Amino acid sequence: MERPRRSARQPVKAPTLVAAEPVRPVKPKPAPEVDPEKTFKTLLESSKSDLVSLDMQDIINDNTWSMLSEDARMHLETLLPPTAFTSYEPTLGTDHPLVKAESNDMMAVDEKPLAESSGAELNLGIFNDPHFLAATRTFQDHLYLNYFSESHTAKVEQFQQGIQTGTVAAPWKDEVWMRDNHLPLEPSARDMLSNGRAGEAREVKLGTLAKRKIVRVGDVIAYRRSFATSEVIEKDAIIYSIHPRTHTLTMLTRSGLHKDLPQELLTPEPSEPIEPPLSMEITSLSMLETGLLDTDGRMEKSRRPNGNAWKCFSVWRFRSGAEYNPHDSRGGRENHGTMFYLRGTFYHDSH
Repeated sequence: MERPRRSARQPVKAPTLVAAEPVRPVKPKPAPEVDPEKTFKTLLESSKSDLVSLDMQDIINDNTWSMLSEDARMHLETLLPPTAFTSYEPTLGTDHPLVKAESNDMMAVDEKPLAESSGAELNLGIFNDPHFLAATRTFQDHLYLNYFSESHTAKVEQFQQGIQTGTVAAPWKDEVWMRDNHLPLEPSARDMLSNGRAGEAREVKLGTLAKRKIVRVGDVIAYRRSFATSEVIEKDAIIYSIHPRTHTLTMLTRSGLHKDLPQELLTPEPSEPIEPPLSMEITSLSMLETGLLDTDGRMEKSRRPNGNAWKCFSVWRFRSGAEYNPHDSRGGRENHGTMFYLRGTFYHDSH
């Protein structure tokens, strides 16, 4: 008799109740606060503005114009040209030949007053005008290129200031052409004299010229040098005094990027200018050039040439019997030649 086999199957367990885990209620995140000023700034200045990709005709049209308040429309009408109003009448320019011919036969009572935009009705067809649509597309292009951003606006302002001060001035086209297309010319008698005596005339120092009255108190020494970077620096200085024993020259100039001297220093009897001048004592033209370039500040010392400075300075002096001219940048003085020429002439006359 076989023994009954034991079953390996697990017995059925009675169902048990399992308590559900409590679910924490999720609090809704607060909506971020929208800064209207920041949103408006992004809309009109940022390249990520929605106005870049939208059709401007859907935003600016006769329907949206009618939705504006009366005050808003009156303000915007002041920004529109006279051609945008129904009362505009095309007229000829004052320089037109036909206008000049008719003006002789026209009486004062026949003249029509110009139509003013104030109170005139806006021509709603301007919103479909090709010029207006082209202007809106140009606005979108400038917005996409970040032309209205603060960084670009600062660059434009810096560029405009540079134009006024002369720091970003481009070289004059005639000077560029002469530099790139230099033509060998036959030397004149003056050039032959200066070239022949140039080596020997180097023995003459600035103090010698001051001692022999070649340069005098009241002379304006004008500096002008063209550098390899196409930059041209010009600056004037005036001889204020000459030491009677050492013949050291005391020069006065204007600090900063200013080229011309104050008018108070250019008169025959100089007075104290409103802006205090910069004073320097020199015994050579190299010292004067270094001082003027340091004052100007545009040319670093590493970029300055070591060439002869005598050809970069010219002497301006009153002619005998001439009067002071307040409208002239050098008070009415006339050019007496470069220091290089005056030194060579003095050496030739004294030998």
